[in-house]
Amino acid sequence: MSNSAALEQHASWHARRLAALQAEDGWLTLVGLDFLVDGTHTLGSGSEASFRYDNCDGDIVGAFEVRGDAVRFRRQGAGEWEPLQADDAGPPSVIRSGSVSCTLVRRNGRLALRVRDNRSVVRTGFAGIDLFPYDPSLVLAAEVRTPAANETVAITNVTGFVESQPVAARLACVVGGESVELVATAGSGGALFVVFGDGTNGRETYGGGRFLEVTPPKDGRATLDFNRAYNPPCSFTAFATCPLPPASNRLTGAVQAGERAPR
Repeated sequence: MSNSAALEQHASWHARRLAALQAEDGWLTLVGLDFLVDGTHTLGSGSEASFRYDNCDGDIVGAFEVRGDAVRFRRQGAGEWEPLQADDAGPPSVIRSGSVSCTLVRRNGRLALRVRDNRSVVRTGFAGIDLFPYDPSLVLAAEVRTPAANETVAITNVTGFVESQPVAARLACVVGGESVELVATAGSGGALFVVFGDGTNGRETYGGGRFLEVTPPKDGRATLDFNRAYNPPCSFTAFATCPLPPASNRLTGAVQAGERAPR
């Protein structure tokens, strides 16, 4: 591929990335993560609401009833309770009011409401993300090594919660003269997902590392394009629970490619 074609593809990738971030219900709209305990909890914009969000369309728009893993919702003035499903059991239930939406999720082993607001100041005031200059030397061929049967890796998220995840592959390559074997978990459609840290973290890039999606391997090889390293949701909001890089994925050198820290 010519350098001009590579630059064009790179610009197109980042335009799609920014469009997804700024879309309705995108990561820039995340404004809350409310963990649930047994009982009845109200939602609305009024001061008496258990979960208060200014852009709900009423002082009290409804109530959540929580009994262990059973959660249901009833809108104000309605007679019927609606059972809700968390994201670990299938497509999650979403409750909407005004520009606010609440999705039932399981995080850190507990049920919670992930709250988004399409009028979030993070979204409306988004100023973009700067990139390092495109570096063709950081488009790397990697050997795909099959993990041991039932091999897992301990992943710690930004809240300190540790969870074991299946290892989908180990990717052996040389990054800036450093031989590494990166642990990858499963992405969508046969792709691989890598969380990595490097010497730019906390200075030029987000301190918690960056994400990299790897196209499905072929014939025991895969391509790692570090120019497409991107910021995790936690770089934009305090209400995401992003994974941190495992020890094997912490590079000593500086990977000056991909997204810089958000403005």
